[in-house]
Amino acid sequence: MTISEFLSRVDAVKDHGAGKWSAKCPAHKDRTPSLSIREGERAVLVKCWAGCSLEAIASRLGIKLKDLFFDSLADPRQRRETMQRRAKEQAAQRAAHQTKGRRADARRHAEYLIQSARGLDISHWSNDELNKRLNALGDAYNILEAESHD
Repeated sequence: MTISEFLSRVDAVKDHGAGKWSAKCPAHKDRTPSLSIREGERAVLVKCWAGCSLEAIASRLGIKLKDLFFDSLADPRQRRETMQRRAKEQAAQRAAHQTKGRRADARRHAEYLIQSARGLDISHWSNDELNKRLNALGDAYNILEAESHD
């Protein structure tokens, strides 16, 4: 079962972005959406915050638990497309996480450079050494300045 097939079976679906939705739980009389739905690596992930079991939810929807897994899709092409799309989404999430980590590392390094430059005796430095250190400090300040505007 694809995520869109699952979402078509529940009421009051609200998209929360990033592969997350909420809906009214079919296993109990829900006035406000208490069912959280997410597309996992291998399956549609479902949780009722009112405490309904996954078995009760699946039963009310007329599906089996195995239907929630992408590899249970009958059409091999649909199964392959779902798995490929999910793999691309995961790769994009990993890349975004790595980029965020690199930015944090750069910020930490910039802060270290600036802190370590305070109180240094530069009277014995050559012009080349001074230029190199000042350029590094300028780059560090630029990184911190850019971070403050994000």
